[in-house]
Amino acid sequence: MLPRLMMILSLLGLACIVQARGQSPASNLLTGTCEKLVIGGRDASATCANELVNGVQGRRTTFEFRSSDGTVVSFSGTGAQQERQEEFGVDASQPVSVLILTSKGPDGAVTRDTLMTVGSCRFPPSEAGTSTVACTADTQRGRFEGVFVTKASAPKP
Repeated sequence: MLPRLMMILSLLGLACIVQARGQSPASNLLTGTCEKLVIGGRDASATCANELVNGVQGRRTTFEFRSSDGTVVSFSGTGAQQERQEEFGVDASQPVSVLILTSKGPDGAVTRDTLMTVGSCRFPPSEAGTSTVACTADTQRGRFEGVFVTKASAPKP
């Protein structure tokens, strides 16, 4: 439980590391299993990469899910840590106000759309030694979801 709690606190605490807007972004690459990816209401779980990028720039924290076709779904919020919501079985929650959708067209051109949204990234209880990030967002282009499970590694002596 302690390694899982430490991982959750470090993910949510990244927002405190980078305070100035002019500073370069900080990011962490997490490896594990992408269990679910929904893009605009379409199930894209079969193409979801088993890596999750957690980034912080200024006061925003982002969880970035990637698809093998080049699509990237970024759930972005202010990084404000929310209270534990035991009645819902959630350890912590981060509000999501923006979803950034990056995709490649048939001609190879990259399109990046910023969509206003209502959603959250939650960190529900998981099995011992694992952590879960579960993001949902409703936009004018439909529902976006991502669920990623990572295994906590033992601390190095």
